[in-house]
Amino acid sequence: MGNSGASHYRINGFNDPVIALESGVTYTVNRTTGGHPLVFAYNDTAFPNAVTYSGNLEAGTAFRQSSVLRNGSPGWLFRVNPNDSSQFTFPASMEGKEVFYYCEISGHRGMIGKVIIEPPVTEPVPPVINSLTLDGGVLTVAFTGAPNTNFVIKSTTDLSDSAFLTTEETSPAIVSTNALGTASLTLQTAARPTLFLRVEHAP
Repeated sequence: MGNSGASHYRINGFNDPVIALESGVTYTVNRTTGGHPLVFAYNDTAFPNAVTYSGNLEAGTAFRQSSVLRNGSPGWLFRVNPNDSSQFTFPASMEGKEVFYYCEISGHRGMIGKVIIEPPVTEPVPPVINSLTLDGGVLTVAFTGAPNTNFVIKSTTDLSDSAFLTTEETSPAIVSTNALGTASLTLQTAARPTLFLRVEHAP
C-alpha cells in the first residue's frame, strides 16, 4: 500500500479503492512508502467526530471533511506506520459499518478510501480453470479452488455424454492448492486433437 504524494493512497495501481474484506480473517497491511501514517476508523453518527466525506468514494474522488480520529477516539480502529506493516482482524460486529482508511495528517484530506466488511464465505469454492498454456505436447493448467485442497484433472475427448471418465496423468499427480487457493500442473496432450478438461476434488 503506497501513495501518490499527498493526494491518494495507491493499492495495486488504483487510487483509494474500495476494499472488500471478511470478518474473522487476519489481514496484513504493508505500507511501502514513507510518511502518510495510515488510520482505519469507522463512522457512527452517535460519535461527535464521526468520519464524514464529500465526493465519490467508489470513484476515488472523495475528500474527508471530518477531523482525524486518533487512538482512544470512538470509532478509531488501528494505525499503520510508514514503511511498516500491521496485522488486524475485523470482528463480526464490524459487518455493515462504514469503515474508512485515511491519512492521519489532517491536511491530506483526499487520502481516504472505504472498507466493506462482509461475513466470511462459508460455502465451498468451486474449482475454476484460469488459464491453459500449450507448449508442444505439454499443457500447463492453472486453476483456483478451495485453499489447501487436493485436486485431480479429469478429461474426455467427447462431450456427447457429459462424462469425464479419464483421470489424467499429471505432474504432480495430485495437486494441492496453496493458502490462496491457486495451483498449476502439467499434462501431456499426446495426439489428441480435442481435449476437454475438468478439475475435481481428489478421491
